[in-house]
Amino acid sequence: MRRVRWATFSCVMAVAVCTAGCGWLDRDWSRWDAFYRHFVQDDGRVIDRTDGARSTSESQAYGLFFALVANRPDVFASILSWTSSNLAQGDLTKQLPAWLWGEKDDGSWGVVDPNPASDADLWIAYSLMEASRLWDVPQYEIIATEVLANVLEREVIRTEDGVSLLLPAPDGFELDGGRYRLNPSYLPEFQLRYLAESNPGGPWAALLANHNRLTAEIARAAGFVPDWFVYGPEGIEFTEDAPAIGSYDAIRVYLWAGMTPDSDQLSVLGGMRRFLVNHDRPPERVNVESGELISGGAPVGFSAALLPYLKALGDDTSIRAQQSVIEEADRGGLLGDVPAYYDHVLSLFGEGHLEGWYRIDASGRLIPKWERSCWLIFGDC
Repeated sequence: MRRVRWATFSCVMAVAVCTAGCGWLDRDWSRWDAFYRHFVQDDGRVIDRTDGARSTSESQAYGLFFALVANRPDVFASILSWTSSNLAQGDLTKQLPAWLWGEKDDGSWGVVDPNPASDADLWIAYSLMEASRLWDVPQYEIIATEVLANVLEREVIRTEDGVSLLLPAPDGFELDGGRYRLNPSYLPEFQLRYLAESNPGGPWAALLANHNRLTAEIARAAGFVPDWFVYGPEGIEFTEDAPAIGSYDAIRVYLWAGMTPDSDQLSVLGGMRRFLVNHDRPPERVNVESGELISGGAPVGFSAALLPYLKALGDDTSIRAQQSVIEEADRGGLLGDVPAYYDHVLSLFGEGHLEGWYRIDASGRLIPKWERSCWLIFGDC
């Protein structure tokens, strides 16, 4: 009976400590602390201070994910509240969030462009579902389910030849002749795996299969992917609005592939690794058809974004080179003399993954360090 009482007491304490937060185990994620202090308001608005102090649905979505990784349910709740109130007309279950909020032409502040962004919508839904599971908050899954339903209704289409596509937004990306302008960084491989497993009746598996096929086709030329491309009845093409250039959006494709266990995309994305053999930093802009450098001097966030990709490829030499770039830019947790929102986002993803603050399992689930720490101390109840 004493053993039973002790086991019961241990489990109760485990739940109590982990619910309150195992953050006392992991107080030294300095990059998150710096990001939170500099870019997140008390009311939950995540601010891009290098671009007119604007906020985007992307910044809010990433903020949710990082708050979950950091085991900050209070910050998560405030970011969610601000997002719903200011980007979704007060109800995320009915309205996809507007992608851009900032200063308007008349000097007031509010929604500047109401068009949603599908990558942010998927990140919001994913973070809500995982927060529901990890923190046992059923309401978060209810919200996520409605967000995904709206994504399916407004942002997922099926072409005449039966191909499933995720549009970047409901408006503005369907072109003439059955063609669509697409962004490969909007579909993290692990998220589509996760959604396909949690909702096997949905189009997620088909979206993933087609996304992997298009990525392989694009990358076949030089091992790089673009920010944008056009897909239609004639296949993949590049246009004035979707040139054959990989840059600020495309860098995330290598990041997502590195974060995804046994990624189907990793083997076709060899161009970036080959480039780094002879260069200390990744390219800022590269021609994805020829592999030729368009401009160098990529921001420090690019180096951070490539850390999971290089780790998955086993390239420790390039990892050390990119870490040196990051260390040179470090200013006590912040990066650069003028800290940039996007650099810090890519750093939290890239460094956070490499340093073990979180990982993604084979089914796409988030495994934060604080969850593993709790089980290591208290065991399986």
